[in-house]
Amino acid sequence: MRDVSARRLGFVGFWGAVACALVLSGCATRAAALRQIPPPLPPGPLFSPRATFRFAVVHTPKPGIPVLSKVEELVRERFTALRLAGEGRGAAPLPTVRASERALKDHPLPEQGMLEIAARGLSPQAQAQLAASERVTVLEFTTEPPAFEAVRQAHELALELARASGGLLWDEHAGEFFSVEDWHERRLEDWDGGEPLLARHFNTRVYAEWDGTVRLVTSGLGTFGLPDLGVQQVPAPLAGMVGTFMNLAAQLMLEGTAIREDGAFPVAVDALKLASYREALLGQVAPGAPRRTLMGLLPVDPSDVDGENRLLEIIFQARPGDSPSERPYAAIAEVFGAQAEIVHVEDDPELLAASRRAVEALLTRIKPRFQEGLELESKLFVKARFTTRDGGLEWMWVHVTRWEGGLLHGLLTSEPAEVPGLKAGSPVTVEEDSLFDYILEREGGTTEGNETQRLLLERSGKARNPQGRE
Repeated sequence: MRDVSARRLGFVGFWGAVACALVLSGCATRAAALRQIPPPLPPGPLFSPRATFRFAVVHTPKPGIPVLSKVEELVRERFTALRLAGEGRGAAPLPTVRASERALKDHPLPEQGMLEIAARGLSPQAQAQLAASERVTVLEFTTEPPAFEAVRQAHELALELARASGGLLWDEHAGEFFSVEDWHERRLEDWDGGEPLLARHFNTRVYAEWDGTVRLVTSGLGTFGLPDLGVQQVPAPLAGMVGTFMNLAAQLMLEGTAIREDGAFPVAVDALKLASYREALLGQVAPGAPRRTLMGLLPVDPSDVDGENRLLEIIFQARPGDSPSERPYAAIAEVFGAQAEIVHVEDDPELLAASRRAVEALLTRIKPRFQEGLELESKLFVKARFTTRDGGLEWMWVHVTRWEGGLLHGLLTSEPAEVPGLKAGSPVTVEEDSLFDYILEREGGTTEGNETQRLLLERSGKARNPQGRE
């Protein structure tokens, strides 16, 4: 018997976060249908000629100082890369800041569901202060990108105003609230000049679709004059790695990587200028990995975009015979590498007994739960047999998206070693009598199952997490 598990390596988040990802569960979202395809992107960097973004200080409950006077003082004395955009007089040269104070009820904040997500990084005390707030000071900045020092001073200005007047910080583009301490730590602590680590400045929202795939969309890149990024038809188990891929692509955009003459955008770990980020990624790349790939960027019709910023859809390279779900696996493998690990095991009573217990649990306990509808963000994986080119057996993992009668439909998450016609991400259908084991990943990160993998790893002399699919 041959058991194959694909080990996919990649950087799952700098300082423990994948683009500060906000995972929005639930029903399928609107696909970014292109009713009228905008013109293709011209060669060159992706910065807009002009960028406007807003930070707000939500006072808790009211400002203790004259905030507009304080803004003028801070700009004139400390943040001299910025200029005040005055009313009724000649336009100031960019970059500028315009400040206004208003009642919180007159300033549009997210509706309740999104508000809870945007504020979930706050402490319970800060959330209570937010609920009691009455006034808000809005800072609107306009720059000519790239304008890194102006954007950095915009963050500093918002921070100092919040410190002086008492309040929480709201990043409208990223859709997130911060305490003064978190704003300093996340946005400014390691940004001394030049390009920052961009993953600290935007969010990636993950939307679950009905077919077991997800759609990822960034929010917040407009602060730097860059388009936001979206990608569709990503197999749900690959969402974290695709989020990491989007982090890399966004950082390269910020550092000036350009659309080529042929319309492709190069994504290469070695091209990163930010040394700390580059080294962190290189430490997670599999030996021999190409560390680079090409992708397309397709403009999305503005009428299909929520918010003010441009949106570009990531198009992974298509190879002959690829399905849409195979393309993101191939792109991730080109950048971060993929390693197929094969373990040879003779028939073994203990192993077969563990498999029988797993299959019994699958059919009697897990199947009814799956068909009734698993909890949000839960995922079911099964290990099933596939026939190799020489007539042998290869056991590989499948992410189950439908279970109808005795047939399980889903996407292959292992990289085949000797099964022709299949790749990681291929749509597959397996029968119940081909099942060998399962993993049920629950919301919150707990798992059950995979006892046979633990036994296989013990026989191969490897000490690894028995719950992992790797």
